[in-house]
Amino acid sequence: MLSGVKEIIIILIVLIGLFFIPRMIRMKSIAKDPARDTSPTMDRKDNGLNRLAILLTGMWIALAFIFLSPLSGNVIPFLSAGVLPVALLWGIRWVVLGFNPK
Repeated sequence: MLSGVKEIIIILIVLIGLFFIPRMIRMKSIAKDPARDTSPTMDRKDNGLNRLAILLTGMWIALAFIFLSPLSGNVIPFLSAGVLPVALLWGIRWVVLGFNPK
């Protein structure tokens, strides 16, 4: 039922998203001017709850991709049950954090 290639691709995408993209963004900002870099992303530390939310997000989308098979024509169920809840929750978090001044 589940192809091994699909699972490997999903695992690779999640790993890239979790580990390499934040490092690449951080390295670009340091390479510009390390002395003047005062971006908030350099000062913040990801707490465990944030990392857990990112991990669960990747797992939710990966499981929805595996079980709903959007490549075989089930795009609408995948978008409504896989991507939409994740986008909605992260959007709500983004708006709430916009109202919290630090």
